[in-house]
Amino acid sequence: MRPPLAALTGALFILPMAVANAIVGSRIEPFFSLIRPSPHTSGREYALLAVVLLLIPVGAFIAARPMLLSGREGRRRFYPANAAVAVLLSVTFVMLAVGLGTDIYRCDVLGIPNCD
Repeated sequence: MRPPLAALTGALFILPMAVANAIVGSRIEPFFSLIRPSPHTSGREYALLAVVLLLIPVGAFIAARPMLLSGREGRRRFYPANAAVAVLLSVTFVMLAVGLGTDIYRCDVLGIPNCD
């Protein structure tokens, strides 16, 4: 149980989302063609989005885990860095999930024209 390592590992779980966003946003080839093989959003892209989005709360759990477990003396300890990483990842997950969910619903489900 090493709290600094848990905080760092938890924070690294946001990297897949950042990398996937950069690939899709900047249309970096050949990775973009693997993610979106057709001109429109595909099921592959939705699956990848779900996976990288769900990695964020996994990272929050990993960062918070040292605070959830009892130490050698049987007491739980508070680690400010771990708490900050866990809260930051949780808030980021909620904001991204709500933002992307409303965007997907408006653009792909409702089919609103001129939608980004």
